[in-house]
Amino acid sequence: MAAQSKAVIKDAIAISSAGERANRGEYEIECRADCVGFCHCTERSVFTISLDAFIQHLHEGRIALV
Repeated sequence: MAAQSKAVIKDAIAISSAGERANRGEYEIECRADCVGFCHCTERSVFTISLDAFIQHLHEGRIALV
């Protein structure tokens, strides 16, 4: 994966231990050392998930790279 890319969240995913979920849609993503940063600029939604969780969501089809 490139350092900066885009991904589509196809099914709501948990982004916090409090049960918050990321909205479906296209996000700009940035791969970091141990996590992936997401930015939905029009909704001003910014969050990160662990690299392990990102890979799992990719594998299960909840996230797709664009």
